[in-house]
Amino acid sequence: MVKFIPLNLDLHKSHFIQLNEEYLIWIAGEMQRRYNIDMVSLLGISVQNYVEKTLKEISSYFPPEGIYYIIQKNSFTIGMGALRTIKSGIGEIKRMYIRPEYRGNGYGKEILEILLQKGKEFEFSSIRLDTGKFMVAAQQVYRLAGFQERGQYLESEVPKFFLPHWLFMEKII
Repeated sequence: MVKFIPLNLDLHKSHFIQLNEEYLIWIAGEMQRRYNIDMVSLLGISVQNYVEKTLKEISSYFPPEGIYYIIQKNSFTIGMGALRTIKSGIGEIKRMYIRPEYRGNGYGKEILEILLQKGKEFEFSSIRLDTGKFMVAAQQVYRLAGFQERGQYLESEVPKFFLPHWLFMEKII
C-alpha cells in the first residue's frame, strides 16, 4: 500500500536527507553526462552540504504556506514531493522525485494530483514548476495534468548554468 505522508522531521529526517541527496546526485549525474556540466564544481558545495544547508528552508513547508510529502510503500520510502508559496496566490511544486525502481507505476501522477489539490486548498490561482529537459517522463505527467511551458519566473531557484537545459511550466487552477 502506498502512503503520502506529510513530512515530520522528527520521524522522517533521515529519509528526507537521503531522498534529497539521491535526487540531487541524479540531477548532477544527468547534467554531467548529457551536457558536461559539473554541478558540484559550479555550485562550489557538495550535494550533501547543499542538502544540509537547505534542510531548514525545504522542511519548513507547512500549511497554508506549503506542504512536503514523503511517499512510502510497505513502510519503504520511495519518493517525495512538495508545494510552497512563492508569492500571493501562486505556488510552486518542488522536489518531485520517485526512486528509479518505482517509476512507471503512477506514483508521480498521484503525488502531483495531491499537490494540485493542496494548491486549491491553499487558494493558489496558479502553480509553477521547473524541470530538466532530460526529465521527459515527468514532463509528460505535467502536460497531461494541464501544465504548459512558460518563461523562467523570478522565484525559481534554478542555477543560471542550468537554464539552457531547463523548462518552466505553469498550470492555472
